[in-house]
Amino acid sequence: MNHGRTHGRSVTTYIQEAFLLIAVSLFAAVPLIVNAGVSNKGVPTPAHLIFFGLATLPGLIGLGNYVFSQQTRYELLKQQLEPVMKVHPRITDPDKLQPSPVAWTAGSLLLTGVFMIVAVLAQFADKQNPGVVGMVFAGYGTYVATLWFMLGRLNAHALSPRFMVNSALKAAIGILIGFIACESVAFFKPTAATSTRLLLFMVGFFHDWALGYIRKRAAEIFQTDKSDADRLPLGMIEGIDDAAADLLDELGIDSVQHLATQCPVELSMNSLYPAGRVIDWINQALLALHFRNKITAMRETGIRGIAEFLALYKQAIDVSGSNLKIQAIETMKVLAQKLGIPEGALYLMANAAWEDDVVRRLFLSWKFAEPQALRGGEPDAGGPMMLHAGEPSSVAAQEH
Repeated sequence: MNHGRTHGRSVTTYIQEAFLLIAVSLFAAVPLIVNAGVSNKGVPTPAHLIFFGLATLPGLIGLGNYVFSQQTRYELLKQQLEPVMKVHPRITDPDKLQPSPVAWTAGSLLLTGVFMIVAVLAQFADKQNPGVVGMVFAGYGTYVATLWFMLGRLNAHALSPRFMVNSALKAAIGILIGFIACESVAFFKPTAATSTRLLLFMVGFFHDWALGYIRKRAAEIFQTDKSDADRLPLGMIEGIDDAAADLLDELGIDSVQHLATQCPVELSMNSLYPAGRVIDWINQALLALHFRNKITAMRETGIRGIAEFLALYKQAIDVSGSNLKIQAIETMKVLAQKLGIPEGALYLMANAAWEDDVVRRLFLSWKFAEPQALRGGEPDAGGPMMLHAGEPSSVAAQEH
């Protein structure tokens, strides 16, 4: 009976994938069909014909990347993540996070279809139709932006179907903003040094900024008093550049708060970034979450993440008489002065952080240690002393 249900679900999945491929194929082909059926459109110029070819380039790059490199990339990542999975035993099977060939093909066709629309409209941009001009030149901007970010993904081996789908949606948004901008140029305040078409190209290339500008102007027009909670930007994390921030945003991670709660295995498989790099980001994010804007003072003392902070704390309360204890205590004292908080409060914060299961597992992932450390096993000989879950939480107060 269970086998029958499983087989039924598999058949349903195949049917859904077939319908998906048919739908995105039609979406990519419709602009060409419409272009062939338009009468009196004139003879396309060489520039228009060139963009018809270029419109297929991002999708072809995505498919080529999948065929020649992505399968090997996923296998290497799974090997890297084996030690981390021992610390996170209840996470999703990494094999389930690997996109299927159907996902790659659908993302490629969807992205191609959006740029095909721009290629068809480009033939009418010289007719002095403001809306068409806006869509075409904003479309050129989104096309260049897509290739630029795709280059970063290729260099980082982090190109995915999600990127292509998100790029298609962003391109569509940029094209529509270009249409609106061309119909209401005064709203965007073009200067004498910026022609209308260059402004439209920038609207497409920097569509995120264009959306932010629209939100800001809308807040001024409607006199909205917007009071958001304090949001820590990803720029606080060392190693996260614009390309990495764009990728994390695709995964719904647009702040330090979101990054700090991620599972390193799932984030590595979804982003295709190496496990060590992902763990380092989460390590820093957890420290920033605890100390917020004072993280700069932590870095001045050599503390980059929560794991290093906990290792320092453990040395400071070490009851075995380690030679590093005095140095660790002095470092904690200096750190408390830099942060402007009582020294005892710093010890309490460190102890509270260790009691957090998310922080504890990150510490073990950072060490790539065996999960026996969670049960009070012996520390690794080659690195900072391992913290043990069985130690009393009052040790810090006794020692201090």
